Amino acid sequence: MNLDSLDGYPAVDPSDALGDVEASGRQWARAGELADQRADLGGIDAVVVTGMGGSGIGGDVLRQLAAGHAPWPVVVHKGYGLPAFVGPRTFVVATSYSGNTEETLSAFSEAGRRGARRMAITSGGKLAACCDAEDVAYVRVPGGGQPRHSLGYLLVPALVALGLADGIPEAVQQLTGMAETLGRNVPVADNPAKHLAQRLAGSGIPLLLGSQGLAGVAAYRLKCQLAENAKLPAICSELPEADHNEVVAWQEPGSESRGGALISLRDRDGEHPRMRRRFKVTSELLDERFAWQAELVATGTSPLARLASLVLQGDLVSVYTALALDRDPTPVRTIDLLKTALAREAVGP
Repeated sequence: MNLDSLDGYPAVDPSDALGDVEASGRQWARAGELADQRADLGGIDAVVVTGMGGSGIGGDVLRQLAAGHAPWPVVVHKGYGLPAFVGPRTFVVATSYSGNTEETLSAFSEAGRRGARRMAITSGGKLAACCDAEDVAYVRVPGGGQPRHSLGYLLVPALVALGLADGIPEAVQQLTGMAETLGRNVPVADNPAKHLAQRLAGSGIPLLLGSQGLAGVAAYRLKCQLAENAKLPAICSELPEADHNEVVAWQEPGSESRGGALISLRDRDGEHPRMRRRFKVTSELLDERFAWQAELVATGTSPLARLASLVLQGDLVSVYTALALDRDPTPVRTIDLLKTALAREAVGP
């Protein structure tokens, strides 16, 4: 569809996924109102954040933010059970929007058996019931949405609990302002998100290249959002690591990347000084192997605000790409089929 034909949006996006993305600033602000208590982390050696899919991306953000500010590491766990080190001196944060994610429920139960301190973030389901039964603190967030469009609800309470909430007000400002400048009412000619989406809709599989740190998280987030919203596969990598292996495959004649795009995600205020040179050299080496290149750049002062700006740019691009391809961004049929098939079998601890 034509992204400037606003009358056509409801037919392709009947659930208004775009509206959910445009309202990210309000969601983050509301999440801050719901989460007003810092956790007792005295005597804690490590924090483990467990969650899957759209409910799990917050753990990746927390890991990066904690690395520069917290006296303990954040370990992200996406799967069943828990790492062997988890015990009474570990604080476990379980995030599941629905409250029924089986991997997260498995990890949450295992944390209880090992005597770890716990909290949860959920809209209800089995996770909320477990917290009520076992007297575990949790933040109940509004339900009825999609986990991938609920990052504010799932991330902000954890930021508050872990004492990493300083950047939330600026992040809300970034999200609110960017939703206006890149929203549906801004035409393609003046809207970089729409313009990039139109190009992605007519290209091959893109390579999303993020710098180490928060931009790398944003690149992974964009890969997942393109998959679920636009039903478009993408490759995601991180510099400088990719320069030590993957760059060889991309540079080879006949590479699978030919016809696709190279999209760099940059956090210039937060990345190592050598990254500017590394991105320049890498993009020049790969220029002939990609049909075109583009760049998403973080804005803002605090690390959280810069991350939020990159995430929203990517989220909007993913939904606009879906619309440009005449694809409803809400259904995730394959995931639903997987869950239905798995539910037919008994699930062990």
